[in-house]
Amino acid sequence: MTRKIQGVILAGGMSRRFGSPKAFAEKDGVPFYYYSMAVLKPFVNSMLIVTNPKLHHLFDKEDENIPVVNDLENYRGQGPLAGIYTAMETCNANWYMVLPVDVPFMESQVIEKLVHSIDTEDVDAVIPVVAGKLQPLVSVFHHSLKDVIKSQLDNGKRAVEPLLKKCKVSYIRLNSEKAFININHQSDYQTFL
Repeated sequence: MTRKIQGVILAGGMSRRFGSPKAFAEKDGVPFYYYSMAVLKPFVNSMLIVTNPKLHHLFDKEDENIPVVNDLENYRGQGPLAGIYTAMETCNANWYMVLPVDVPFMESQVIEKLVHSIDTEDVDAVIPVVAGKLQPLVSVFHHSLKDVIKSQLDNGKRAVEPLLKKCKVSYIRLNSEKAFININHQSDYQTFL
C-alpha cells in the first residue's frame, strides 16, 4: 500500500503553565522539540513544525530542513486542532502523525504501533489510550478529516473529543506510561528531568 505520512510537531502553545516555551526546555542538553523530531523521523515521509508567530524565529532553521509554519491566521490560538488543520492545509498527505513538543520520553515503538494500525484497520484516526486516558495529541489522522476539523473550528469547538465522535477511530491500548509523561509545569520538569 502506497501512502504518505506527514509528521506534525505541535509547538504553538503559549506554555503559560510552564512559564516559558516548552519546545525549548531541555532534556540532557537537547531541546524538547528535537526529541519529537527524532522519534517521528523513521515513520514519516516528511515533517513540519506548527507554531505561532511569537515562537517561530526561535526554531533552528537548519534542523534537517524541516519547515516551521505558523498556525493559519483564522485559527491562531485555537489549540491543537488548529495546528493539525494548518498542517493539513500546508502539506498534502494521506495521514498526519501528530506529536506535541512536551513528551520528551516518547518511544519509537509507540509511534510504530500507531502507524501499523493505519495499515491494518479501516479508520479515520488512531488514538492511544494509556492508563485509561485518551492521548489525542499523540495520534494519527486521515486527510479526509480536514473539512470536519475546519467546520468544528469555524463553530468554535476546539476540543479533539467531539471530532473523534464524528469519525471511525481505532483506540490502541498501550502500557507505555513513561512515553506519555507530559511536561506541563516546572514541577513536572523538576520531577522527571
